[in-house]
Amino acid sequence: MKRWLEPVFKDKKGFQRIYVDLPWHGQSACKDIVSTEGIRQLLTSYITELLGDQTFSIIGHSYGGYIAQGLISDQTKGLCLLAPATHQKERNVPKKTVFNRNETALTQVSLEIRTAFETLMVYQSAANLQLFIDEIQPGRLLADRAFLTSNWRDAGYFFKADPLAKPYNGRSLLIAGKFDSICGYKDFYRLYEYLPDSTFTILQAGHLLQIEQRETVQFLIGEWLVEL
Repeated sequence: MKRWLEPVFKDKKGFQRIYVDLPWHGQSACKDIVSTEGIRQLLTSYITELLGDQTFSIIGHSYGGYIAQGLISDQTKGLCLLAPATHQKERNVPKKTVFNRNETALTQVSLEIRTAFETLMVYQSAANLQLFIDEIQPGRLLADRAFLTSNWRDAGYFFKADPLAKPYNGRSLLIAGKFDSICGYKDFYRLYEYLPDSTFTILQAGHLLQIEQRETVQFLIGEWLVEL
């Protein structure tokens, strides 16, 4: 996230940024964490230790967006969710759509990268493929595939209770991709009802909207920061 998010802060002073290396997704050694609930407990302790009673805002994408929902507290000043997972087992997602496919560029990468790119991206141009390789693939190589592809989702993926079962009144921004075949966008209307002070935007993009609609996502987040 740092690669595309840091430019948003270029002309904005007074913001401390903390990028979290989630268990199973990077280099954090957290072998005893086996559930999303465990991640929430870990991050809640970390926030308490690091920030004390300071207020903070959260930005989360995809699964990180679900975790972000679970970290909402009286200290949370703002919430930004990008194509987030939700507390809902059955997702209402659109059929896979593809635009600007560059077959020549796709034949020049490994099958593993190509398969992941084709799964996650809608606008399959050569430029977007390069951004995927530069920004997404390094994290994929660090991910604990054995755990993430195991049956942990059956019992460990969801929080014990819906984190947005009651309204969150802080300033919030919800950005969805109209062609997101991973998390969809229609399920977010329910979230919108529990975010009374919010902006809900649906972009012409898929799940990795920070690549496919980068400038628009950066602009929306920049406006959200101003409003905090």
